[in-house]
Amino acid sequence: MKRVITFLSRTQGIIVQCILTFVIVLFIGILVAAYFIAREANPVLLDEHGKPINAEASRSE
Repeated sequence: MKRVITFLSRTQGIIVQCILTFVIVLFIGILVAAYFIAREANPVLLDEHGKPINAEASRSE
């Protein structure tokens, strides 16, 4: 048991760095995925009554 505790105490910094690196890479991956998903989205704008607004017509006015 003492060997295990000694090993963990020596490598504690490396373990924390690996976990932190994994969390950062996962967070950046989620942000990139959200960016590409949002870029492909085609939102429909609604007026106060819930009817779609013709966005092209409102731009030309």
